[in-house]
Amino acid sequence: MNTYTSPMELYRHGVAILSDHLGPVDSIRFLQLLDPGSGDYTAARQNQPEAGSIESLCEDIKAYEIHRPKQ
Repeated sequence: MNTYTSPMELYRHGVAILSDHLGPVDSIRFLQLLDPGSGDYTAARQNQPEAGSIESLCEDIKAYEIHRPKQ
């Protein structure tokens, strides 16, 4: 039987065991079952301002590249 010195050490060991037996994707799905979150995702998503178009995003990226500090 192992004794862990911190909760984080125990957590990391548990996640490693889950990953070994379930694989990374199913391990994450299992951990999400334990913490369903809070709030109303749909309402929060609908209240977010529009992100804009792909074209405006491309323009923003080009403007950033032109004006960014050179390294």
